[in-house]
Amino acid sequence: MSATQWIALGLFIFTYSLIVTERMHRLKAALVGLSGILLLRLVEQHDAFSFIDFNTIGLLIGMMILVGIVKQTGLIQYTALIAIRQSRGNPWRLLVSLSFLTAVVSAFLDNVTTILLIGPVALAVCETLDLDPMPFIFAEVFASNIGGTATLIGDPPNILIGSAAGLSFNDFLLNVGPAAALALLAMYLGLYVFYARELSQNRPIEDLIEGFHTLRKHLNRPLAARILTVLALVLAAFFLHGRLHLEAATIALAGATLGLVVCPVKVETALEEIDWVTILFFSTLFMLVGTLEHLDVIGLAARFLANSAGDHPKILAMFLVWGSGTISAVVDNVPYAAAVIPLVKDMASLAHLDARPLWWALSLGACLGGNATLVGASANLVMAGLAEKAGRPLSFGNFLRKGIPITALTLLASTAYVYLRYFL
Repeated sequence: MSATQWIALGLFIFTYSLIVTERMHRLKAALVGLSGILLLRLVEQHDAFSFIDFNTIGLLIGMMILVGIVKQTGLIQYTALIAIRQSRGNPWRLLVSLSFLTAVVSAFLDNVTTILLIGPVALAVCETLDLDPMPFIFAEVFASNIGGTATLIGDPPNILIGSAAGLSFNDFLLNVGPAAALALLAMYLGLYVFYARELSQNRPIEDLIEGFHTLRKHLNRPLAARILTVLALVLAAFFLHGRLHLEAATIALAGATLGLVVCPVKVETALEEIDWVTILFFSTLFMLVGTLEHLDVIGLAARFLANSAGDHPKILAMFLVWGSGTISAVVDNVPYAAAVIPLVKDMASLAHLDARPLWWALSLGACLGGNATLVGASANLVMAGLAEKAGRPLSFGNFLRKGIPITALTLLASTAYVYLRYFL
């Protein structure tokens, strides 16, 4: 590695250590790292700004505005009480039902969008039943990333892999979908071990059922009907984005605009739901990771991973699951996947290997690894922002203590699946 690459890597590690140790707020730490990169001119300023994924930023802003409108209808509290009523006050049943819904929706929508829609419901449930929200927060985050792994459109690395390898929606659903189901079961096993005691006692819901009928009267039905129609259009557009040739940010911002136009709400009130700290942190993180990609630091790591396995498909597949999972816990999985895809393609061609098991291994590692740390996936940071607004900040260390074991379980389940299905 060159001196410039070492300096960039050192600054990234220093920034990451500030975030991990929580000696400094994550946004402040990211800004310190970015300032160092710009002042040392490791990249030019205009290049650094070009690393920001404005598609993600626009998606976040648009969906946050829509959620802000939804909150004024009373729908979130209404949905939360329906979930409570259906669960009969059993916390574990509540957690499983909400997180399973999150996993299913994330398979067909962006996991960030899913978190923005279902995360507030989970927090409202916990507030209503006086439950510790942490088990639900973790379940929502983990389930969104696991569900997104199952399909071509569920997580950005899958879109990149599918495009490069010519793989269809059904290819992912039939090959990665079962592994995602196993990973979801592994997640529930881990959460049960962590939170069995907290989630074992039923909550009395007689008073809540009475409140359920009261809340129905206070639900703003005309406003709810309008925003639900807008959301239905937005979700349909997300599902058909490939045929419509529209980016996610375009759909989300257009939906937010339509929501503001057709719904009689104050613009200022709707905009209050935009979490600018999360938006700025995302932007800064994109610039930090983009610098590593620009200087080929991520590419070097990817090539080392591929070269270490040689032309042994079993070893390479295991490396791709665990190596991708480890690296994706630290950096954004999109640039990592982009760097590894051509290497997998070249190695499979030169060694005359069947590349398909390698694509599935890369998909599982890159998507599931994001559950290990707070900065490993976009959905993690969005849920952390929602939790902080609700008065329950999610620390990096707390996330790490739950994220690493859950990620290890899901990667282990994925490893067994890939080995048994494709190499036994």
